[in-house]
Amino acid sequence: MEKFRVGVFLFLLLVIAVLTFSLTKSWRLYDSGYEVNVEQPVDTEKEKESILEPEESSIDLEDGNAKVYWKQFLVYPVGLVKENGGIGPDGILSHARNLFSVNLKTGSVKKFFKRDIYVWDFFPGEFTKKTTQNAIDEPKEDVLSIERRLIVIAATKDSNKDSVLNHKDYKTVFLFDPDKELVTDVLPEGYHFRKLIFNTQKNQLVLIVQRNPSLETEIKGSSKEKTKKPSTEIYSYDILLEKGIFSAPIETAF
Repeated sequence: MEKFRVGVFLFLLLVIAVLTFSLTKSWRLYDSGYEVNVEQPVDTEKEKESILEPEESSIDLEDGNAKVYWKQFLVYPVGLVKENGGIGPDGILSHARNLFSVNLKTGSVKKFFKRDIYVWDFFPGEFTKKTTQNAIDEPKEDVLSIERRLIVIAATKDSNKDSVLNHKDYKTVFLFDPDKELVTDVLPEGYHFRKLIFNTQKNQLVLIVQRNPSLETEIKGSSKEKTKKPSTEIYSYDILLEKGIFSAPIETAF
């Protein structure tokens, strides 16, 4: 009888240990996100070139993370980590350190970023998805019509100066044109991404953006300036013209 009690006690301890480890790991991922250490400045061109390539162990084409888009381009995310809440068609956030595209017809390979950054999410620009707000209302349909482009939302600069690139840093928006093998930053200098607007006309990417606070304001500004939240703006980018415009501030209409 005593042995049975000891066995049950040990089993319960094991179950508690496993649950504690799993929950702790989940909380840590949710709290810190997928992190990329910021490279320190180097002195020589040789050293600079040496840090541009990922470690061989970070690329495993058999891990099942690669996906083919438009039946011709295989996109492989380096260090893929997924979680719920994505903007794209599957509603999953896809974090990564970098992205590669392989043209399956020509064999050409395109590396999106010269060095590891923090990819917050990436997805094709043309899709329709339905979301349900509650059990009473009809599902809401969101449509995006950006032809033959991959949208990449990423943080490339350590905006909060903590020596780590993650979800806490300002994010910008890139478009990847697979035919030209070109990655384009669509946001104006000094702005960061806040939200994507759906149901716009074809090949028009509309974003809610926010101006980055200047470093001088953060350091020398008054307490009132520090606590004031920067206003958001609407930015429309024409994919074909490769040109964007800001809408007039809504406040001026009153």
